Amino acid sequence: MSTLVSKNPATGKPIQEIATTPVNELPHLFARAKVAQQKWATVSVKNRSAILLQIRETLLNHVDDLTDLISQENGKPRFEAMFNELFPSVDLLTFYAKNSERILRDKKIPMTLLKHRASYINYWPVGVVAIISPWNYPFLLPFGEIIMALAAGNAIIFKPSEATPLIGLKIQDLCYKAGLPKDLLITVVGDGALGAAMVQEKPAKVFFTGSVATGKKIMSAAAQHLIPVNLELGGKDAMIVLPDADLDYATSAALWGGFSNSGQVCASVERILVHESIAPQFIETLKGKLAQLRQGPSTGFDNDLGAITFEKQKLVYQGQISQAKNQGAKFIAGGEFSECRTFLKPTIVSGSNIEELDIYNEETFGPVVAVSTYKTINEAVEKTNKSQYGLLASVIGNDLALAESVARQLEVGTVTINEVVYTAGLAETPWGGIKNSGIGRTHSEAGLLEFVHVRHIHKPRAKIFSFKSLWWFPYTPFQYAAFRKLFDLYRRSWIDKLRAFPHFLWNVVQQIKTEKRL
Repeated sequence: MSTLVSKNPATGKPIQEIATTPVNELPHLFARAKVAQQKWATVSVKNRSAILLQIRETLLNHVDDLTDLISQENGKPRFEAMFNELFPSVDLLTFYAKNSERILRDKKIPMTLLKHRASYINYWPVGVVAIISPWNYPFLLPFGEIIMALAAGNAIIFKPSEATPLIGLKIQDLCYKAGLPKDLLITVVGDGALGAAMVQEKPAKVFFTGSVATGKKIMSAAAQHLIPVNLELGGKDAMIVLPDADLDYATSAALWGGFSNSGQVCASVERILVHESIAPQFIETLKGKLAQLRQGPSTGFDNDLGAITFEKQKLVYQGQISQAKNQGAKFIAGGEFSECRTFLKPTIVSGSNIEELDIYNEETFGPVVAVSTYKTINEAVEKTNKSQYGLLASVIGNDLALAESVARQLEVGTVTINEVVYTAGLAETPWGGIKNSGIGRTHSEAGLLEFVHVRHIHKPRAKIFSFKSLWWFPYTPFQYAAFRKLFDLYRRSWIDKLRAFPHFLWNVVQQIKTEKRL
């Protein structure tokens, strides 16, 4: 049996050796999950929500050891492990425990024309879903999708990143300790080949968070079986700093937005567009604040920036930084690895040609921000939208009306005004992007509805209204004349409508008489 070794990215020391899941076991695992899901689907949403509250209580009992595990296996500071991963997870559990029953309740559809009939929307679970999650937020990102899947009545085959498998297994352990029925959540361990094999098992839907390249491969494979996908992919998120922005506030927002989780966030600020009138002061202030950040292993409470979690990501940093240096970009801070290459020094890069370089246009996913300037608001909007990505953008400024006007012009899934990054963790608001940033939404009502089929049911309001429809066979001249007059009932003029209605009604009556004679 093959294994993989979970390591602390800050020290390189092994944490635990874990057996990987053989690909040939997947059919059996999916079959088990299907049996469990069919039973789970019969459980009321109210009772499913009660399980979510039990999971919440179990999570609350393990906050400290979860914080330790996330910090060790992912390499982020303990505060970020606790607050950025566990706190929003508790909030998600609370939101869906309280709101799933309302969200998934049948919804009436008002009928404009056919008043004698009623329509409503009915939701039902899609079945066994595949969740393939990343290493940067190894608890929060899969946990939120798992909670939504369970609330909606689904079972889950879950593959955590091969860089953070222990955290994925801990999620499963928490759920079962809380009383989740057996086989509703099955965690498999392996690399990308295992994820690809999961798609071949024809899950009801695939939820993937990761790179654009892998997302496209999953979408292509899923398309062979018409499997729907939800993809949360990359970002090259921009922050627009308006001319009236408070420099202390703006630079603090840029600092946390660009460097929290060492920039290993799809929602992190990677591009900063500053009005040319305040750019020099902005850059110097940001540089000064950056110098105060503490970078090092996350063994205590004495660091702001942790280690680079994923070894292969360092190649992306190296390539972008080398190109920028070779092309004469200006490195205001950083641009170098630590001696052990465990850390990339937090980097600010600018220069007259910065907008032509990969470090400005391609996702970095690390502690690097690229700064450019603009002259007019229209130019800032145009530069922000000139991107293959469309996940998040931020607008910083004192004139909230202007900031909101700018926000409404940006081609992204979320815009934050005088805030950065964190809405990806809000339970109430939808999260997702456009363009190469993905398909679909997570969190909020919209996110929960990604986990259900929509069924429309159309019925008579009462038995007495169950007469034959006027458009059924046989076709007659009265039938044609009635429906021809029906067009005129949609005209703007009430005079035209009143003129048409008697003719419409007379032909309807004649059609009914004709049907009775037949």
